[in-house]
Amino acid sequence: MSVAGRLVVVTGATGFLGTHISRALLDAGARVRGAVRSPEKGARLRELGAEMVYADLTKPETLADAFAGADAVISNAALATRRSSPWSEFIEANAHGAENVVHATAKAGVKRLVHVSTVAVYKPRIRHRNREIDTPSILSGARLSWSHLVTDWRYSVSKAMGENRVWELSREYGIDTTALRPGPIYGSGDTKLTATYARAMAQRLRIAPTVCLPHVHAGDVASAVLGALANDASIGRGYNVTGTPVSPYEVLRTWSAITGTGPTLIPVPLPLWIDYADDTAERDLGFSCRGIEAGLREVLTSV
Repeated sequence: MSVAGRLVVVTGATGFLGTHISRALLDAGARVRGAVRSPEKGARLRELGAEMVYADLTKPETLADAFAGADAVISNAALATRRSSPWSEFIEANAHGAENVVHATAKAGVKRLVHVSTVAVYKPRIRHRNREIDTPSILSGARLSWSHLVTDWRYSVSKAMGENRVWELSREYGIDTTALRPGPIYGSGDTKLTATYARAMAQRLRIAPTVCLPHVHAGDVASAVLGALANDASIGRGYNVTGTPVSPYEVLRTWSAITGTGPTLIPVPLPLWIDYADDTAERDLGFSCRGIEAGLREVLTSV
């Protein structure tokens, strides 16, 4: 569907990725309603034309009210890595919260849903191009996964549980659902991965591994959301949206080249890489991932 003039609700709209998604929707002419726990944090999006309403993943009645009258829902809110949070909070937000979003979507009579999942739901193979159709779930067998090099296992497992329930309930309710699996995500407004790199740039000397991992800019994930809504062929499918693997050493070296400053970098050679195939997202969603230099320039010009 064309989003121009349509009402699209974004959960977690004031967060890092949610802000990028909301702005992309507004730029495309959509009417955006942010469903958030703290509407007062949405002042900037409100200035751009978005509506902010209260909603909580753990309170289904607030979600149904927030979704009323919408043409589509973007299920984006989640609990990411938070070391002090117990396992129960990850389950409540990422598993039960995902269920609540689908229940509320059905109750509000909304027929289109885009669920933002993560590649952390997979158990990937290293030095291999992992595809959607044959990469096992983190829930299959032992929980040890190479993705845990960069992702909290509580996040991975709870997100996988949540995505499974989204598919089950979407089939039950007849909701047209697409799942996107990005990660790791960086970009302006990021307090996690990008902030970690920023702290490294403030050091005088930095050891940096050459193991290559996906780096996808939040703006490119937002474009994939628009692509999913625009193409009905994406209904009932899950897509990797991850970009080309790049090493922390290369990220920091590129950042230094752009700014002309930064630490002395000592590379630690590790001939390992984790890669996810994006070709189906490129075909169906028009997905493309900017290079790390372009992505970092966006970060640096947005400070």
